[in-house]
Amino acid sequence: MKKILSFILILTLFLSLASCSKPPADDTEVPTETGGETTPDTSGGTDATEDTAAPDTTPAPDYPEVGKGAYGAPHFTRDQLPRFDGSTATAPLAAAVCAEILGESRDAVGELITFSRTTNSYYNLLNGQADILIAGEGNEEVYAERERRGFEWEQTPIALDAFVFVVNEANPVDSITVEEARKIYSGEITNWSQLGGEDREIVPLQRNPEAGSQSLMEKLVMRGTPMLEPKKEYIAVSMGELMEFVRGYDKSPGAIGYSVYYYAEEMRAAQGLKLLSIDGVEPEPSTIRSGKYPLTNPYYAVIPASCGEDSPTRLIRDWLLSEGGQKLAAAEGYVSVADYPTSDRETLPEVGGRYYPDYTAELKPADYGGLVPYAGLRLSDDWFASTGCLYGLMTRDGRVVVDPVYSEVSVMGGVMVLTRGKEAGPRYAAAGLSGKWATGYDYTGYRLSDTGVSLFTDKDVTLMYPDGSVACRLTPEDMGITRETFEGMFGHEEVFTSQWIGDKLSVTELFDEGGDDYLVQYYDLSSGKLETMTSTQWYSSMPEYPSPTPPFENTYAIFDAARGYNAPYLWERWDNDGSVSRRTYYRQDGTPIPELTITGIGEFRIVTLTDGIVEKLDLDRVEYYDLETGKLIFRTYLGYVG
Repeated sequence: MKKILSFILILTLFLSLASCSKPPADDTEVPTETGGETTPDTSGGTDATEDTAAPDTTPAPDYPEVGKGAYGAPHFTRDQLPRFDGSTATAPLAAAVCAEILGESRDAVGELITFSRTTNSYYNLLNGQADILIAGEGNEEVYAERERRGFEWEQTPIALDAFVFVVNEANPVDSITVEEARKIYSGEITNWSQLGGEDREIVPLQRNPEAGSQSLMEKLVMRGTPMLEPKKEYIAVSMGELMEFVRGYDKSPGAIGYSVYYYAEEMRAAQGLKLLSIDGVEPEPSTIRSGKYPLTNPYYAVIPASCGEDSPTRLIRDWLLSEGGQKLAAAEGYVSVADYPTSDRETLPEVGGRYYPDYTAELKPADYGGLVPYAGLRLSDDWFASTGCLYGLMTRDGRVVVDPVYSEVSVMGGVMVLTRGKEAGPRYAAAGLSGKWATGYDYTGYRLSDTGVSLFTDKDVTLMYPDGSVACRLTPEDMGITRETFEGMFGHEEVFTSQWIGDKLSVTELFDEGGDDYLVQYYDLSSGKLETMTSTQWYSSMPEYPSPTPPFENTYAIFDAARGYNAPYLWERWDNDGSVSRRTYYRQDGTPIPELTITGIGEFRIVTLTDGIVEKLDLDRVEYYDLETGKLIFRTYLGYVG
């Protein structure tokens, strides 16, 4: 077993393995000793605190780069590495831990960190689907399930965090008390004027019940007081969504939300947010570590108690408590349990500007000279967002026209389809790529083609050209088809469904029992009749798409979604040396674009091309480059998601 540094002897004076124990009830003072070991006070403090601690102005040391073996981590191969899971806010720490253990770069280990959030991660540990958690505290149901199963784990504090309240930076209120926060969320305080602010309604946003921050809110703030029943639109399904609501809800600074310090501080740098002081104490590393800030809670390393003494899982947990592990946590911007200065996290400045000075949630039709979708906020995959992001619209020179409100923006030819998520399902609007025209969110389905866009309701389909003019509007009765067949068109369930090519709109596909080919049934707009042709004939009627010869092996073309196949495109080349994957990008003439190089396979690392603008969507930021000039025109910070 790798020798743990003597520093661990000091740590054990205030750390608890918490083996087979549940954190105390909300109204119970945390004991200072359990079983001969000590544990930090995680009760959340009281509504009154001692004098505010002076801000920590001590600069953090220049910590070594991760992945170079400087933190004394045990070394394992990927086959030996335990399965990590945990809270969204601890995913960056887990990535650094894996990089150090494997001796690889942070980018190279990106695919190993797919955290399922706090509550789910505990269930994954209980179900044998995870080996070690780096997570905040689970909710009551998690501990009840553990007791029901008789599952024993060791839950060890390895870092500290704070529970914080976030408001729009334009809100003049800078500080509230714990009691005032409780009254806001119980419905007793409803206007900012009651807190010394403007005469403005308070919009108290909440998280979904299974979120870790919701559990902390109940434990640290409400303490048994029932929370106000929220309106459905006041519930955020992710920390990212909550931050965006606070920043721009109703174009006003009336909203308030809550999160953990690590994530909120990260988002504040890029999103125009403000963290409130609580009882006059500002949340920062020195006040969190000292306990001056009243709402604190640990991050834990959680492992099954049955882990062997020399198992990789236990060795990693023990190393996280050592001097090297604690320094790594501090280097990654976390508040280490041990007294090491917390590094400022690198947040690259945003590049680009605004077309309108204020938050804008709807497209105002005008000639913008071309619009490009941009990823502006990191969410998760469970909210109609295939990339995990909300999208906005910007001009081709990087000025924001619409803030990130769309769960998806699809582009083909000169048409965009804008998707907004709703409880009953997504809704769609169409708009011209220039921004000159836009429809309302009147549609429940769509299909883009080179000819235009087919927009569906449950009653009819509208065929619209790229200039916004309507070719026709057709009901099932107009086309001579049944309601069931029409619903199949609307559902996009078949390959040859709802393709609009010239004067033909495909309706459904039929299997030709006399041959191996499919028959495509289509509505002929010129004759007003239903016709059929083979799928081979249908394909031959479509525009020819080029198949350029790749300049290298394992190279693929990325075509321009807006300008089509005849516009300049990108080459994407994949290389794998057996341990690290690399993607490099080239212009059509073979000129490399070093800024787009991606090392490691990350879940959200994506490169696309729209109207001559290249999008590089990474784990924590997104950048947009003009393909012709190579100039960076837009960059914003997304916040990490695992």
